[in-house]
Amino acid sequence: MPELTEAQRLLLGLGGPGLFMALTALGTAIAVVALERLAPGLGLVDHPGGRKDHDAPVPVVGDIALVVVLIGAVFLADRPPVPPFFLAAAGILVVVSVLDDWNGLHHMPRFVAQAIAVLVMVWGAGVELRSVGDLLGWRTIGLSVLAVPVTVFAVVGVINSVNMIDGMDGLAGSVSLVSLAWLGVAASLSGLSAQAGLAWMLCGGLAGFLLFNLRLPWQPRARVFLGDAGSTLLGFAIAWLAIDLTQGPGRVMPPIAALWVAALPLADTLSLMARRRSRGQSPFRPDREHIHHFLLARGFSVSGALAVLVVASVALGAVGVLGWRLGVPEPVLFYALASLFLTYHFAMKDAWARLHPFGFTGPPSSVARET
Repeated sequence: MPELTEAQRLLLGLGGPGLFMALTALGTAIAVVALERLAPGLGLVDHPGGRKDHDAPVPVVGDIALVVVLIGAVFLADRPPVPPFFLAAAGILVVVSVLDDWNGLHHMPRFVAQAIAVLVMVWGAGVELRSVGDLLGWRTIGLSVLAVPVTVFAVVGVINSVNMIDGMDGLAGSVSLVSLAWLGVAASLSGLSAQAGLAWMLCGGLAGFLLFNLRLPWQPRARVFLGDAGSTLLGFAIAWLAIDLTQGPGRVMPPIAALWVAALPLADTLSLMARRRSRGQSPFRPDREHIHHFLLARGFSVSGALAVLVVASVALGAVGVLGWRLGVPEPVLFYALASLFLTYHFAMKDAWARLHPFGFTGPPSSVARET
């Protein structure tokens, strides 16, 4: 039998999850509609005020809808794509995020809970960053005794980068959908059906949620928000899949290629934290200097800014996945990504200084979002 081409393998890998994605999208949409009506009575509503720009209460139910889909997949599918330890770790993150939504926790308890969830991932599921690949062109760099702390640091970093970019209608969901889709493609091309199933299931769930979170011709503002639990869960899922696809027997995708898939939120978060530190501020201090705030301040509409960032996310993921499939050396991908991060940081630092030479005053108040 002749060997399948790359395109044939990808189409075969995508053919199976198509119906599954449609069902999870439908399930999420139904859950959102039901929870939207229950939200006021359950206190799951984000009210205007503070740094928030929406002018009416908005239900925060996207995170619960996604969790409902995860649980439903476990109980209804013959071979559920959700690993038990993934669900356990996600449960920890969701509970703490809900408590944060209700009581406004300090960032340290959140970090501790996130670290515990990562330890469940490492010690329960065996998903661990044991090597970062051949980044420098000398040899593969193993982490040995540093594997667990580096895994915790990396996953917590991805979780918070997705959480921090969640600042505009449809942004976190759309960027996460792109990242998870690229990881689904990578898993399908690698023949890792379980990982592909998880990625495509989450993509379907996000598609169902985004129907109510995007600005559309019949929907001028988001009807529902994702919530911190949702953005935290998505960041964790992206990190879990990125590590699971690059570590262990049968894994051929290099870690640096997977890092490109999450490059947009990571670059934005690292640059923002560095700029805060340069001003003598806490790197965790909330502000409005994210990339989407910059685009809005330069006159982009919310939909226009979202389109720019989604296209950028698609392009960055393509560099990683296609670079891997085309055999681009790992050091080339690493130095290119490092150069991109540095260029982005100094470009944004200079751009904000030019835009507001006497201090940052914030973008126009047209940003409708949950923080």
